[in-house]
Amino acid sequence: MNRIAQGLTLVLLGAAALTSTIPTDLYLNWVKAGFGPFLIAAGVVMVLLGVLVIAAEIRGENEALEERHEQEEPAAVRAEGAAAVERDYEEAYGRGRGHDAHDHSRAPGVAWLLLLPVLAVFVVAPPALGSYTVEATSGSSGPPPEDRRSGVFDDGIEEASPGEVVTLDIRQFVMRAWIDEDRLLAGQEVELTGFAVPERDGDGWYLARLQMACCAADAVVNKVYISNEPAPEADTWWTVRGTWVEPEGEIFEVSEHEITALEVREVTDPPDPYE
Repeated sequence: MNRIAQGLTLVLLGAAALTSTIPTDLYLNWVKAGFGPFLIAAGVVMVLLGVLVIAAEIRGENEALEERHEQEEPAAVRAEGAAAVERDYEEAYGRGRGHDAHDHSRAPGVAWLLLLPVLAVFVVAPPALGSYTVEATSGSSGPPPEDRRSGVFDDGIEEASPGEVVTLDIRQFVMRAWIDEDRLLAGQEVELTGFAVPERDGDGWYLARLQMACCAADAVVNKVYISNEPAPEADTWWTVRGTWVEPEGEIFEVSEHEITALEVREVTDPPDPYE
């Protein structure tokens, strides 16, 4: 791959990083908001390096042409004699020296095709993780008994008045349901917001959200099962008000928790897909 193509690759990659952060918040589909300034800095550096590589290559080509021209002028007479000899050789034997005249110093033109994947970033931006990720992730169990921490939550359940609806992240609800041995969540109306994941082999569906520590590669699935409402379309966003279906036995052994939906509202302006 020649130097100009390399420089263009750097410029395009840097531009992709910049256009996903400065005019939009598209980068939130892949990394946490705190990484925005780092993406901007990396984009600026890549664009500058790419421009410098291209400029240096063009300048080097121009200098090489000038040097070759200066060297050819004093040897004009010798060159003219050599050309005459070559013409006589071609006339005599019917073949030229075209193969030796090729310039092998340049990379093949097919190397420019390596820019296509970079250009594809501008055309087809990878979406945020969604229902497919949830379907591909198996259920997980709660923390072991020694890690249960009843009564240390900051989700407002303890302070809720009778009949009050408490708004929770799905992550907060799942953690409360797993390790709240006092079961203060039982009978408490909660409001959760997430995207829908229809059950493959059944009529129920999951209200899900992804928890991201660093980037989309380490996302953890938090989901709640709903069986008393028809399954909506996958990846549509909903706010569900309902109550926890209290499981029998040890709650930290439950792989997934369920709520009885009392009200389901579609969300037309979805929030950040990650918690």
